[in-house]
Amino acid sequence: MARLLTCALLLAAALPAVGQPAPAATGTGSAQPPPDEELVVRPRDLGYIDLALPVNQVRLRADFGYDFRTPTRAEFFYPRARPLGPGLPEPERAVDFQDYTLYFEKIIAPAWSVFAEGGVRALNPDLNDNFTGMADANVGFKYAFLADDFEIWTFQFRAYLPTGTASHGLGTHHVSLEPALLGFVRVTEDLGVAAELRYWQPIDGTDFAGPVVRYGLGLRYNLWDNGNWRFAPIFEAIGWSVLDGRESRLMPDGTTAVLDAGGTTVVNLKLGARLDIGERASLYAGYGQAVTGERWYRDVLRVEFRWLY
Repeated sequence: MARLLTCALLLAAALPAVGQPAPAATGTGSAQPPPDEELVVRPRDLGYIDLALPVNQVRLRADFGYDFRTPTRAEFFYPRARPLGPGLPEPERAVDFQDYTLYFEKIIAPAWSVFAEGGVRALNPDLNDNFTGMADANVGFKYAFLADDFEIWTFQFRAYLPTGTASHGLGTHHVSLEPALLGFVRVTEDLGVAAELRYWQPIDGTDFAGPVVRYGLGLRYNLWDNGNWRFAPIFEAIGWSVLDGRESRLMPDGTTAVLDAGGTTVVNLKLGARLDIGERASLYAGYGQAVTGERWYRDVLRVEFRWLY
């Protein structure tokens, strides 16, 4: 109940304007949600930071993570191993994973959109058996509460659903709620800055589960633009701070240590590039690596295709 109350308070604090009409336009640059015909605006999409702009889109994405040594941390990736949790049969030293997801977003009103995402995970543990199957899904909405010619700020709310089989490491075995603030500022015609702040709150879970704050800052620069094709290098810094929870680590002597995960901070740097083809299609490829002593995975690769309809 306390966790549900926390999420409710965050939602109330972050979305005071929901249900109220946006200010009417009073001239160029006035704060207002963008009308439908202006929703495809560049250069606003990066690689790892969520797109602030509500759009009609379909996205195919693949993530490849390697040497993930603390997947039970706060039950953010998958839950505690058996017999004390619903997770893998044996404690794990490290896992590799491949996540393949399909994301669908639909505008339902000016400045509002809803979305759903689901897919398949292939897990390759060191000690447990490999397994491939449906991963956890998520649904949510966006509300762009402030937008003008130079910036957009959006409230996003996402609910993660335990559709993956936790006993094979394909999901967390609990519902999680995530309010978020997303932003994008156009510095010049070709340079944009994106930011995000998310609060991930597990509902139930074992004593390992705990809240995680994620934050990110990114730069996108249109290096080449001929009107129909645009090539943009992208740099992003993504951080996670675990506020509470626990994690397990398999020690060299074969014993399992249970450690307090609260206070852990992980920072990754992501380098990538996006190729926009016209105003509808977009391809992204990027690589990320941990730069802190504590980490999730050692490195990760992402490729995606996005179609705006």
